[in-house]
Amino acid sequence: MIPRQRLLVLALVFTMALGLSLTLSVAVLPVYGLALAVLACVAVPYLLHAHPDYGFSGVRLILPAALALAAPSVAHELGAGPFRLIGVFGPGALLYGLIHAEYLLVQPQEDLAAQSARLLLTLSAYALALGYYLLIYEVKERTVISAPLIAAVSGALALRLLTLDRDGDLKTYLYAVAAGLSMAELLWPLNYWVMGVAAGGLLLLLAFYVLVGLMRQLLTGQFGQAMLVEYGTVSLAGLLVVFGATRL
Repeated sequence: MIPRQRLLVLALVFTMALGLSLTLSVAVLPVYGLALAVLACVAVPYLLHAHPDYGFSGVRLILPAALALAAPSVAHELGAGPFRLIGVFGPGALLYGLIHAEYLLVQPQEDLAAQSARLLLTLSAYALALGYYLLIYEVKERTVISAPLIAAVSGALALRLLTLDRDGDLKTYLYAVAAGLSMAELLWPLNYWVMGVAAGGLLLLLAFYVLVGLMRQLLTGQFGQAMLVEYGTVSLAGLLVVFGATRL
């Protein structure tokens, strides 16, 4: 059984650290986030080690570390608005849920708890992708700077999504690398396309969702015409949403 008290202490410490981040300058936030990511990477194996079947796996660090890295910047963005409390307390609660979900999937089963854990990790991965895309696209750095960041974030998140239902073999890692490079290539023309931050972030998220979804189907051997139609429909609906966002 996962030590819930220690996990709760970690979430509380993380939340207090986010509250402190609101007093820091924007330039310090990436370094502060990196420190929190290191804390998450140390805490996850320590907490998951309580599972009798646990063996260290780097992919289990991806989502908690990605959350910790982005949380100070997100909290700062929300700090001046009505969602200030969500920016401070939300990431801590999500970190608790992510680590607990990773614990449930150490020995995968097909019960309701495991299915709920996969769902939480999946939704969190896409939410983190959107958060990173919005943060990176808002800065509007040159492609030579922003493209590697998009590639790293997309590749890491894609790897965790692709390994939720299977072990990480060479083919899975190659697919994750391909996903990262594809997202970096997509960012290049977007940097020359005049659109709002929300529309740019949503368009990147749509591309990431479709790309990873197709890769998951290819890895499981379930890719077919029906699946192609399904993702084509999702792409069309998503483009309509992005078009609507450009009008906001």
